[in-house]
Amino acid sequence: MELLITYLGKQFENPFVLASGPPTANAEMISRAFEAGWAGAVVKTLIREPVHNLQNRFASIKSGKSIFAFENIELLSEQPPDRWYQDIAILKKRFPDKVVIASIMGDARSRDSWVELTLGCQDAGADILELNFSCPHGYPEKGKGAAIGQNAEYSASIVEWLKADGRIRIPLVPKLTAAVSDISFIGEAVSHAGADGICAINSFSSLMGIDLKTLRPKPSVNKLSTYGGYSGAGLKPIALRCVSQLVKDPGLPVMGCGGITTGYDAAEYILIGAPIVQVCTEVMLKGYAIVTRMLDDLRSFMEDHRFSKIEDFIGLSNKNIRHFSELDNEDRMKAHIELEKCNGCQRCYVSCKDGAYQAIRMENDKALVLEDLCAGCSLCIQVCPMEAISFVACEP
Repeated sequence: MELLITYLGKQFENPFVLASGPPTANAEMISRAFEAGWAGAVVKTLIREPVHNLQNRFASIKSGKSIFAFENIELLSEQPPDRWYQDIAILKKRFPDKVVIASIMGDARSRDSWVELTLGCQDAGADILELNFSCPHGYPEKGKGAAIGQNAEYSASIVEWLKADGRIRIPLVPKLTAAVSDISFIGEAVSHAGADGICAINSFSSLMGIDLKTLRPKPSVNKLSTYGGYSGAGLKPIALRCVSQLVKDPGLPVMGCGGITTGYDAAEYILIGAPIVQVCTEVMLKGYAIVTRMLDDLRSFMEDHRFSKIEDFIGLSNKNIRHFSELDNEDRMKAHIELEKCNGCQRCYVSCKDGAYQAIRMENDKALVLEDLCAGCSLCIQVCPMEAISFVACEP
């Protein structure tokens, strides 16, 4: 089973790459990740200004004992660019078969800041350059980060500056934000400007919640807080939508990022057209070693479907994602309950009664479908804890 994949002319030993963030804060950390089995890493974003991170900069929401949603108000790399140039060179010398992706951020009004950082990373030996157009906190108010990715003109101009400089040869990959009305519009702008690929998405601006004991917003920094970057498993549906749209239009090669916690999540990204996936939050929570489980998951998925290589299923499912108006409203389905699986919990009954069509009744501690009332909405399927409900075609 072949997990090798080529992206923008660079060969990755598998599709798993560390996203720019706390797990890629320095060369020593990235080295340990490479030794654990990650195919590549995006270094923590370089910027030409001092960075001082706040204390208590994380917050989360748990589902049971597991973290489902995560928020951070962490800024960019605390290492100066010159130190990063040294680290990139060290990483490429020590791990010539791994892919080192640099990440940079500059001012939307300053061509020189982008060119200088790009040339520094290129000369250090970086394989690909990610342009951070999407950081949701700390920098947008300065005209950086998501303030760039939300503006097609700014985004295109920066790519044009770099492409127009004859010294720059490294592939350019803008990392976009989902906090726009149409991410494909921004994608088209950077594509026309000459971008080689796109990464989607960064964390999403959010407010994680209020501590009901202290009445302070989370995370609390001396009783105050701000809007931070939302990540974790709960971000995946938004990220999948963005990747799907960008694969269709403008059609540049896409790296997928957001909410990946298993190799099966990665398979979903590949199925909609992203051959490379980036992971950050799950590594922060469980460590670099999770890549072993993710690789096993992906191999298991491929074996189940008899795929011998990644190329066999890149974009296979994206062709089935259409505009709402194209969906078939003539195919009629109804719910069917397998009585031997039903445990009489009444979840489907309550949901259908108070949130749908009153098409389920209880009889002898079993749920029964009233077929004349069932409209096939699937709410009962979503709430059933026993997987006892499925769809069947209506009789003509």
